[in-house]
Amino acid sequence: MGQSETLLDLFQKEFNLPEDHVRQLRTSYFIEGLPLLEAFEQITITDEHRVLRVISESTGLPLLEREDYPEKPVLLEGVSMSFLRKHSILPIHIESGRVRVVVNNPFNLPLLNTIGSYFADMEVSLCLGQREEIRTAIDRLYGEAAREAEALSKEGDGILQNGFEEDLEHLRGLAQEAPIVRLVNVLISRALDMRASDIHFEPFERSFQVRVRVDGVLFDLDQPPKTMQAAIISRLKLMANLNIAERRLPQDGKIKLRFGNREVDIRVSTVPTIYGESIVLRLLAQEAVEYNLATLGMDPEQLAYLLELIERPFGMILVTGPTGSGKTTTLYGVLKKLNSVTRKILTVEDPVEYQINGINQIQVKPQIDLTFANALRSLVRQDPDVLLIGEIRDKETADIAIESALTGHLVLSTLHTNDAPGAVTRLRDIGIESFLMADSLLAILAQRLVRVLCPHCREPYEAREADRIRLREVLTDLPDSVTLYHNRGCDKCSQTGYRGRQGIYEVLPVSEAVRSDIVAGKSAGNIAQTAFAQGYRPLLYQGYRKALDGITTLSEVLRVTSLS
Repeated sequence: MGQSETLLDLFQKEFNLPEDHVRQLRTSYFIEGLPLLEAFEQITITDEHRVLRVISESTGLPLLEREDYPEKPVLLEGVSMSFLRKHSILPIHIESGRVRVVVNNPFNLPLLNTIGSYFADMEVSLCLGQREEIRTAIDRLYGEAAREAEALSKEGDGILQNGFEEDLEHLRGLAQEAPIVRLVNVLISRALDMRASDIHFEPFERSFQVRVRVDGVLFDLDQPPKTMQAAIISRLKLMANLNIAERRLPQDGKIKLRFGNREVDIRVSTVPTIYGESIVLRLLAQEAVEYNLATLGMDPEQLAYLLELIERPFGMILVTGPTGSGKTTTLYGVLKKLNSVTRKILTVEDPVEYQINGINQIQVKPQIDLTFANALRSLVRQDPDVLLIGEIRDKETADIAIESALTGHLVLSTLHTNDAPGAVTRLRDIGIESFLMADSLLAILAQRLVRVLCPHCREPYEAREADRIRLREVLTDLPDSVTLYHNRGCDKCSQTGYRGRQGIYEVLPVSEAVRSDIVAGKSAGNIAQTAFAQGYRPLLYQGYRKALDGITTLSEVLRVTSLS
C-alpha cells in the first residue's frame, strides 16, 4: 500500500481533500478498482487531466496529450476492439520486442495482468491518457465499429433469448436497420483500409469473432456482441442475395459495393457450424490487382524462360501450390501478356474472380452440370489458341487438357501439389499415362507468397550461426559474413514490419532428360535430381535468396515453405 498511500497524500494536498474523502477514495479507487473518473466523481472531483498529472508525477508514467496518439493503428491478433474501448486501453507502438500501451487506470491489477499475458514475450511500458481521449483514438484508428458494438449490445439484448432468431420477418427487418447496416459497412471499410484479402465472421459458443487476413496472416478486427450474430449474418446474406431461411446448407453469393472511389467485388461463402453460420468474404478490389509478370517476384532467368515458353504454339504449363499461394494471379499475368487481337483466349474458372477485357471467361456451374470437363468439351470446338483451366481436379478434366495441349493449343492450368516435381506424381495418381504427360508438358511452376519487409523500418543484423547452418543446407556459395533483416514495425506498416507480398517460384523445365524420367515412371525425387543437374532450384533456394536480398525474413520463408 506504500505507493497508494503516497498518492493519497498527493491527492489530499492537490485537491485539499477532507479525511472522509480520502478514506472513500482509498476504498473505491485502490481497493474496489473503480474506474478513475467514477472514483473521483464520488468525491466531486471532475478534472481528470489534473488527477492524471498527479499520478504521472508520482509514478513517473508519461501523460499523453491528444496530439501524442498515433496516426495509424497497431495490428493486433486476438484482442477485441470493444474490450479496448470498454477498459480505455490502447497499444500505440510495437518495436523490437517492446510495446507501449496507454491506460486510464494504472492501478487496475487484473487489467494489467491481462495486458501482460497478451504481450507475454514483450517488454511492456505504460503511459497515461484521459478516458475519452483514449476512446476517441480507438474510434479514429479502428473505425466506429467498437462504438457501434456497444450501442448494439444494449439495443439487441434479448434477441436470442426471446427467440427472434426464428422469426424470419423480424430478422430481415433487423438486418436492414441502420445500426446493423452501419456496423457491417464499417467492418468492410476497415478491412479494405487494412489491405485485407478476406473477412471471417466466426460464431462460437459465447462469442462472435470477426477477423481479417492481411498479407496472408489473420488479425482480430472486432468482436461484436453475440446477440448481434443473427442480424449481422442475415445482413450479409441479404447483401449477397442468399436465402436467409436456409441455415443447414452451405451457400455462395456475390456482393458489389462502392466505397468512395473504390469499387469492390466480394465473394461470399457461408457454411453451417454448431454455433451458427460462418461467413467468409473474399474482397476483390479491382484497383489492388496488377497482373504484371515482371512484378510478381520471379528472378530474371525464370521470367525470361517463362516469357519464351508462353510463345510456344501448343503444350501445357502447370502452376502448383496450396490455396492462396497466388497461382491465379500468375496465370492472369500470363494471359495479360498473351492477350492480343491475334489470339483467341478462353478460360474455364471456378469462380471467375476478375474480368479481363478481350478474354472469354466461363464460370463453372456444377448445379446445372456445367463442370470443367463438360465446358472444355465445348470450348475446344470454339477454335481457341490459348485455354486456361482453373484447376485440374479429376481424370476427365486432365484427359481433355492433355488432348488439347497435344492438338495445337497452349493450355494453362493449376494443380494442388507442394512442389513442381510432385505434379507428375499427382497426375499419375489421377490416372494419366506417363507418355501423355511427357509429350504434353512444357514446364511446371510451383509458388508461394512471402510477406515483403517494410522498407521504412526493416532492421539489418548479422546472421547467427544457426541461420548460417540453415542457409548452407541449400546455398553452397554462402559468404562468411551474412546480413539478414528483422521485421521491426512502424506506422507505415501498422506495426507488423511487413507491407505487401511477393512470390517465390521454382520452375521445372520439362527437358529431354526430365521427359525420359517421366516416361520411365520415376519418382518425384528422381525427377527433381535430374532437373537440379540442369539448373532447377527448389522453392527454399529462391526464398533464401530473397531473405539475403533484404526482401523478406528467414522466418517468413520457412513459414510459407512449411519447414520449421
